[in-house]
Amino acid sequence: MNILPKKSWHVRNKDNVARVRRDEAQAAEEERQRSKRAELAEQEARTDFLRKKARSSLPEASTARSTAVEVYEESGHINFFQDVEEGKGTTHGNKEYEEEKRREKERQEKALGILTYLGQSAAEAQTSRPWASKPSMEQLRQERLKREAAERARAEALLSGKKDQSAPEQEIDDRKRRYNSQFNPQLARKPKVREEHW
Repeated sequence: MNILPKKSWHVRNKDNVARVRRDEAQAAEEERQRSKRAELAEQEARTDFLRKKARSSLPEASTARSTAVEVYEESGHINFFQDVEEGKGTTHGNKEYEEEKRREKERQEKALGILTYLGQSAAEAQTSRPWASKPSMEQLRQERLKREAAERARAEALLSGKKDQSAPEQEIDDRKRRYNSQFNPQLARKPKVREEHW
């Protein structure tokens, strides 16, 4: 007996599927309207801020009119670019953006080790300490003595004409090298040497 499709609350009922689609479309439209209002409000606030900033940086309008009239009376023509030629009323770019770019460039140069200040070493300029811990003088001395002893023994063996017995000679040719059997070394045999006939 299959009566589930006949129930009104069944999720695959045509009416329920249509209602869900209608509700989802309505929610998407409301979200779109809400985001449009938010963007419009943000744009208006940004425009208002930029207008106020531009008004505060401009000189008063009455002095600009009087200079334009004076220019007209003196030379007989109007120079619209007089302020730019004299260097007045020009903006020098976005100071905040330039400062942010300068800080970012300085941070990158410090990370690479390019930028160091006067009297500062490269190790001090980096934010983290070097990874290699400095060995003590005693450790360095012990390592040097071991190296010298090994060199001295090798030189004596070379001068006496004896081969070094401590280091077995390794075979370079892969075909003649013995197999490595870590678990059963007694079973490892030397491969048979094949004679090559040409």
